[in-house]
Amino acid sequence: MLQKRGKAFLSLFMATLVLLVSACSSGGGNAETSGSKGGNTAGEQVTLKVWVPINTPELDAVYKQIGADFEKTHENIKVEITTIPFSDYFQKLSVAYAGGIQPDVHGLGFGQLISTVDQGNYMDLNTLIQNDSWSGKDDFFPDILKAGEWNGGLYGLLIPEIRPFVWRKDYFREAGLDPEQPPKTYAELFEFAKKLAKKENGKAVRSGLDITTSTVNNANSEQSYLSLLLLNGLNLYDEKGNPTFDSPESIKVLEQVMDLVKDKDIVFQTDVNVTGTLFQNNLAAMSFASSYSLTQLSKSIGAENLGYSLPPKGPNGEQTSLMLGTFMTMAKKTEHPQEAWEFLKFMFSPEEMLPFSKASGYIPPLKSLQDEFVKLDPANEVIFESMNDASSYLPSANWNTIVKYLRIGLEEAYFGKKSPEQAMEDAAEAARQESAKK
Repeated sequence: MLQKRGKAFLSLFMATLVLLVSACSSGGGNAETSGSKGGNTAGEQVTLKVWVPINTPELDAVYKQIGADFEKTHENIKVEITTIPFSDYFQKLSVAYAGGIQPDVHGLGFGQLISTVDQGNYMDLNTLIQNDSWSGKDDFFPDILKAGEWNGGLYGLLIPEIRPFVWRKDYFREAGLDPEQPPKTYAELFEFAKKLAKKENGKAVRSGLDITTSTVNNANSEQSYLSLLLLNGLNLYDEKGNPTFDSPESIKVLEQVMDLVKDKDIVFQTDVNVTGTLFQNNLAAMSFASSYSLTQLSKSIGAENLGYSLPPKGPNGEQTSLMLGTFMTMAKKTEHPQEAWEFLKFMFSPEEMLPFSKASGYIPPLKSLQDEFVKLDPANEVIFESMNDASSYLPSANWNTIVKYLRIGLEEAYFGKKSPEQAMEDAAEAARQESAKK
C-alpha cells in the first residue's frame, strides 16, 4: 500500500530497471515457455519465493501467516516469504531482477507497477484467470481490479489503500462548527479550513486542512494535491503520460491551497519535523487519510473525536477518493507459474483475505467481505463506499519523472520561490523534456 518513499529511492529504482531491461533483453523465457516448466509433477517439492514491502514490522508475521496457511493445503509447495521495509524494497527488487533472481511472486507499490509495467517483467494474469475460469475475479470491486490493468492485460491484484475524508470533531467544536457536519462541497472545504486553522504568535500551529508541503521524512507531497485534483475531475497527467498539472484548472487548485499558505493556515512539515501526516500528529483538523490508519487513529485520539465520510463534492459533483495500495504480481519468468498463481488465488480468497485484513488494517478488495468487515469498525462502511468511486495515478512509464518535477514545483510554490503558475509550468516543461529523452 502506497506508502512513503523518498525521491532518491524512486530514482534509483527506475535507473536500475533501465539496466534490468538491457540485461534481460537477450535470452530468457516468456509466459508460454515459463508455463511449460510450471507443472508440479506428483511428489515434486516446489519452493515459491515471495517478497512483500512493509511499512511496519508487525506486518511481517501477518504476511508469513498466509504462507503457513497455504502450505497446510498445498503439501508439495513451500513458501518462503521475505518482507522488506519500503525504504529498501525497490532497490533490492530491481537488483534481483537485474541478476535474474527475482522472486516468483512479489509486491509493488502503486507508482512502481504503473511506471514499469511496460517493460515486460510481470505476468499477464488474465491468461491464468481465463484458463482457470477463476470466479474470484468477479468478487473484486471494479475500480480495484481495473487499477492493475494495462493495454488489455492484468498485471497485479491490489491490496487497496483508500483515502476518504476525515475530521477532528473536537477541533470542530473548538472552532464553533457542528462536529457531525463535515464540509459538503469543495468550496466549503476551504471555508472550513480557514476556520479550523490555529495560529500562535502569527505562526500556524494547526492546519485547517492537511496539506503536505515538502518531501521531508519521505513524505509524498503530490498526494494531498492529487486528492484535490480528483475532486475537480483532474489528474497529474493524461493517458499518454503528458503532464497536465500546468493546466489552468490544475493551477487554480494550487492557488486555492496557496491562499491558505499565505494566510498561515497551513503547518509546514519542515517546521515540526514529524513522521507521518499532520493529521496523525494532531496538527491538522481535516485530511484525506489512509484507510488502514483509521483504526489506529480511533485508538490514539478517541473514536468520539474522529469523523469520516466521502470527500466533499467537487464543482461538478465528483466525490472521487484517492486510491493507492500494494499490488501483488508474478514475475513473467517464474519457473513455477501455476504454483505462483495458486498462491495468489489463495491469498485473495475471502477465507484468507478477511483474517489478513483484520490483522493488517488494510481493507479487503472483495465485495463478499464488505458486510463482515463493516462490523469491525463503522469507518469501514465509508471506506467500502469510497471504493465505488476511486482513482489514482494513471499507468505511465513517465510516472517517476512527472512526480519528481511536480514535487519540486509544489515546494517552489509553497515556499514562495515562484508563483503557482510559474512553478507548475516550469515543472511540467522539465518533466516533458526529460521524458522525451527516454
